[in-house]
Amino acid sequence: MPHKFPPSTPTYQIHPPNSPPLTTTALRTLSSIPSYTFLPSSPHNGVKDTSIPFIPGGGLTRRILNSLPSEWSVPTASLLQFVLEGDNRTDAALFAAAAAKVVGLDSVEHWIQPSSWKQGLFGAPHDRTLYG
Repeated sequence: MPHKFPPSTPTYQIHPPNSPPLTTTALRTLSSIPSYTFLPSSPHNGVKDTSIPFIPGGGLTRRILNSLPSEWSVPTASLLQFVLEGDNRTDAALFAAAAAKVVGLDSVEHWIQPSSWKQGLFGAPHDRTLYG
């Protein structure tokens, strides 16, 4: 039975048109994630094929998906999540949970944050003795 993702989850999927259908693969749960569309679909960074819409801040994602050959036989899709600047730890946990559901990991209870995140968004806190 496919997993249902909450409609408020800001996660989207893109399935390239030249990739095989995902319905009979381990990626079939992606059908419960909304498809990403962006209007207007304009060329970006020299990519003229508009079968994959423009992805603001998407880096190489669009270029990679557009470069798949027409005879591609490996089911392919991409997960996207758009977040605001700031503390994105919750966003990271939501995205990890979505990715885990796609690959069938249901029992993930705690995600371990990288130790580099312990310093916080702006580094180590200031020494309180500076303020008297």
